[in-house]
Amino acid sequence: MKKKFLLGILMVLFFGLTACSLDINIATDDKKPEVIDDGNVQEQVDTKQYQNEVFKEVTVSKSNGEAIVKGKARVFEGVFQYAVISGPEILQENHYQTDGAPAWGSFEITIDKELLTKEEVTIELFVYSAKDGSKTDILTIPIK
Repeated sequence: MKKKFLLGILMVLFFGLTACSLDINIATDDKKPEVIDDGNVQEQVDTKQYQNEVFKEVTVSKSNGEAIVKGKARVFEGVFQYAVISGPEILQENHYQTDGAPAWGSFEITIDKELLTKEEVTIELFVYSAKDGSKTDILTIPIK
């Protein structure tokens, strides 16, 4: 009886950890973009939320030609990287500091309108692996 119980626990742990290690990008599309106009600034708010294991509640809004990417990240020492990309060209690459894991730290990244003049602009949120320096936990979000 104890062997079956321990085997069951090991299976639950194994499959739980395996499921947690999957890189999953999820986008929820509840509504079409909402336009807010306060008389001075027109802002377009997209209600899609993007997420994976490390980033959640990530949204994109546009104001005065700039794109604003907001969300939460749970990353080691609160540091992650991002790149603004158009096709194979990296337009901008930088890092962001927020609260460290296990907390979900909020972030807000503004993308200048000059970078949005290119075709098919996306932003990649990611973490560099401490093990080999490769990109991990990549979340790609279309901006334009």
